[in-house]
Amino acid sequence: MLGSRCNAVTVMVLNFVVTPLELSLIVPFLRFGEVITGSGHFPLTSDAFKKVITGQASKDVMLSIVHAMLGWLIAAPFALAALYMVFIPCFKLMVDRFGGVPSSPRTPIKLESCVSFH
Repeated sequence: MLGSRCNAVTVMVLNFVVTPLELSLIVPFLRFGEVITGSGHFPLTSDAFKKVITGQASKDVMLSIVHAMLGWLIAAPFALAALYMVFIPCFKLMVDRFGGVPSSPRTPIKLESCVSFH
């Protein structure tokens, strides 16, 4: 989506840094999906995790995964809207402050934006 405006290494490092946060949100999304569907509380045990890893997942484990995905699908638009409202002013401030220098090596640097002859 961002094309040449985003450095691939930066995106990979940022994804690596945020992975613990992403994994920690599985449980709240699971519980939210259970509340939405009105189903029972799925116990998160090491036995259930072993069944998922070994491919012997029962119907309950698969249903809990569906609940977590449903919770994410419903919560994601609200989370994205909140992040948008928080980060847009920050990005506008950064563009105003650092907007003169291009962020991509493909974008040519204009001489008049970097050097002033006064």
